[in-house]
Amino acid sequence: MPEQIEILRHYLYYKYFLRLKSRKRLKRRQERKIKKHLDFVAGHSQIYQGMRKLEDYPVADKEFMMGHFHELNTVGIGRAEAERFAVKAEQERDFAPKLRGITVGLSSGTSGRRGIFLVSDKERVRWAGYILAKFLPGRIWDPCSIGFFMRADSNLYQSVGSKRIRFHFFDIYEDFESHRGRLEEINPQVLVGQPSVLLEIAGEMEKGQVRICPEVVISVAEVLEKEDEERLKKGFGLKIIHQVYQCTEGCLAATCRCGTLHLNEDIVHIEREYLDGRRFVPVVTDFERRAQPIIRYRLNDILVERKGRCSCGSPCIALERIEGREDDIFLFTGKDKTVKKVFPDFIRRCVLFAEDGEEEKAGNAGKGGNPKEAGNPKNLKNPGKTVSDYRVVQEEDGRIFVYCDLSEAGKQQVLKEFELLAQDRGFMMPDVVFMRYQYEPGKKMKRVERKQQTGKAGKETGAAGE
Repeated sequence: MPEQIEILRHYLYYKYFLRLKSRKRLKRRQERKIKKHLDFVAGHSQIYQGMRKLEDYPVADKEFMMGHFHELNTVGIGRAEAERFAVKAEQERDFAPKLRGITVGLSSGTSGRRGIFLVSDKERVRWAGYILAKFLPGRIWDPCSIGFFMRADSNLYQSVGSKRIRFHFFDIYEDFESHRGRLEEINPQVLVGQPSVLLEIAGEMEKGQVRICPEVVISVAEVLEKEDEERLKKGFGLKIIHQVYQCTEGCLAATCRCGTLHLNEDIVHIEREYLDGRRFVPVVTDFERRAQPIIRYRLNDILVERKGRCSCGSPCIALERIEGREDDIFLFTGKDKTVKKVFPDFIRRCVLFAEDGEEEKAGNAGKGGNPKEAGNPKNLKNPGKTVSDYRVVQEEDGRIFVYCDLSEAGKQQVLKEFELLAQDRGFMMPDVVFMRYQYEPGKKMKRVERKQQTGKAGKETGAAGE
């Protein structure tokens, strides 16, 4: 009972009492929280001993965090011990046990190297209250069922449950057919899952094969592409598909009532390392995490800042989108022999508007196309039917593999878009290989990906992460 009371206390605080109407008030709160947090860390973390100013902390990454796992955490748990414990839970699919009162989990290891996270009971309860305040459709004392499709369950997620709030875990490693009956029986008011799984459920609903009616749908663990978001809105009959940008390093962003993704600057401090005018890489300080301090942790995600303030009135920074991982910036050989970097958004646009391959819909792919307009949907004569399922992968040797079901005309349009992009960005046109699209259940869906040599993968990212 005391734990449920604590969740209720945090819920009420974040839902009704915390009012940050201006950027100035938000900054003052952050300064107070960071000072208090660093005072604790300086006295309890071996590697951060005596460090009481944020600017004194080095910028950390996954290699640093895992390499100094024992010296960094404040609960005396070693890396090997934590990893054995978490791997056993994954293998046995039993995520209830704790290690000396601490929840231990593994990140999904998108980059090839898994991280280990530690969460204390106090942090777990605070997180539950915060998430309920953000996304619960009714009041906390109203009955509510939550369906959660993920790779692994956790005490962290189960904290949300109570006598009135029922939390139901669906293992994505199991075939969807095994979930169909239980999902319909539960008919969750809140449905949570990665976009690839949500798209599958929405498709089954449109065919009449699944009958559920969620009030809130939350996308997690993968980048939610704009075209996928629109498909989900149509499939579930909702005006807003919510997102939670949650990863090993904390709950970093969430969707507001207006459908805009905001950084959760009420619980984290974000330094922005700009890549251009609006794109930036976040450097995260979570001033609520004590068991495993997250201080000046540089993620590997590319976030795009939104112009102007959101109509919801929140002073927290609004995001246009999560574009993808910094590791997935494509690298091309420039005509001047330098390396040319191209952001994932420009790559996806080369495929996104290929339509169904009919010649009259070739858009700007025809003669005299303007390279500045590559991938611009306004140039399509009939932009109603665009590509829905695709992947674009740059292999280590520079070749581009386009996984998409296209006609010959559609393939020619994609090639033309890449030629226009190459002309605009000044790089040599790579070989482009077309393959049929195939969805792989249980794996994180990445629409745009750059393959890297084994052992040279970048830092683990939280892109719409877990």
